[in-house]
Amino acid sequence: MMNVELMPLEPAAGASWDPPSPAEASKAVPGGWWDPSLGNLRIDEGTLGVGMAGHAYAAVPTSVSRARRFAVACLAEWGMPAAADDLGLIVSELVGNACRHAVTGRIPSRTRVLLQLRPLPSIDAVVCMVSDPETRGPAQAPTDRFAESGRGLGLVAAFSREWGWSTVAGQGKVVWAICGSEPR
Repeated sequence: MMNVELMPLEPAAGASWDPPSPAEASKAVPGGWWDPSLGNLRIDEGTLGVGMAGHAYAAVPTSVSRARRFAVACLAEWGMPAAADDLGLIVSELVGNACRHAVTGRIPSRTRVLLQLRPLPSIDAVVCMVSDPETRGPAQAPTDRFAESGRGLGLVAAFSREWGWSTVAGQGKVVWAICGSEPR
């Protein structure tokens, strides 16, 4: 059981932007994991390959469960079902945060949230990356122990091996998390 007093609060939403170019997003994520070619996916388009997957969603609540199902299906395709529960939770939190915080001053159904997944077989893990139009990064703040929200980043930290985020040339951000068994 987790200590809910240690779970941080997500940040408030912020400024407007144009989507980052695929090349800019590629520079923002460590390890060269971000696939620039997937940056051109339109809302409701997706792709699944041997070494990568991506899907673009509108920043609406129903996208969270759709993204989670897509991520779990990718793991099954890649033969990595053991990470499904943790990745499902991480994808839900990251896509949910993007849908909730990236829409200020925007039309949610036209605001694009992009999910990319890449298996990392050499370390028995998968990296999950979510880009959104918000330029401010995630901020952790103490939360009320009885609050019903505000623990997403704490959950991401607890269920991932590591996580981080990068701005994309002042045009949004990419939040990433590595999910899988612990390093040997």
